[in-house]
Amino acid sequence: MKVETDLVTGNLRMEDIINIDESKAIKLFRNRFKRYKNLVEQLGEAAAFEQMMKKYPQQQKALMGTFIDKNTLAQGFKKASPLLGLMGFVMEVVDISQNGTDAALEIQRVCPVLSIAQEYGFNSPCRVFCEMEQEATRRAFPGIKAEILSKQSEGDCVCVFKYERPTNQVIASNSQIKHVNSHLINRFVEVIRLIPSFINIGIKMLKMRLLH
Repeated sequence: MKVETDLVTGNLRMEDIINIDESKAIKLFRNRFKRYKNLVEQLGEAAAFEQMMKKYPQQQKALMGTFIDKNTLAQGFKKASPLLGLMGFVMEVVDISQNGTDAALEIQRVCPVLSIAQEYGFNSPCRVFCEMEQEATRRAFPGIKAEILSKQSEGDCVCVFKYERPTNQVIASNSQIKHVNSHLINRFVEVIRLIPSFINIGIKMLKMRLLH
């Protein structure tokens, strides 16, 4: 039973993940475009999409679940960002959780597959990568809503993905304590940094009073 070697995300196997770097990732991306193009020619677009999706949800559950099962979405995505960085992505994560919803924005500043798509006759890489990734996420985690808000392929400055799910109360409680402590520390540091500005404001106000 080849569990480790059969674990793939799209065209990524476990050994690919362990040894990944940007050049290897680009090669894997090209193979994925090539495979999808061949499937479209043989089966048509809809059937090709489903063929690519066959193992994707269970593989997505194994990989993505490692990061988000015991963390909030934002915490999980931040833990996963170094892996995406090795593949050429430049990613930021914003926690937008509120009102009983665990939610995060994943912002991709760099899309390493954007220019490759046209080499294989695709105007956009989104169908082959991002849309497939999101659909695999929805199928792997039925409670998660995944949505693409912004696409560089359509002229936007960044790609933005929104993920939502009901809040896990245990995770949320631990996360809230960490958030409050972090918030207090950050507020203290911010106030310290503002002292020179406060002094500058005070000097300007004093000068205005003296002139009048």
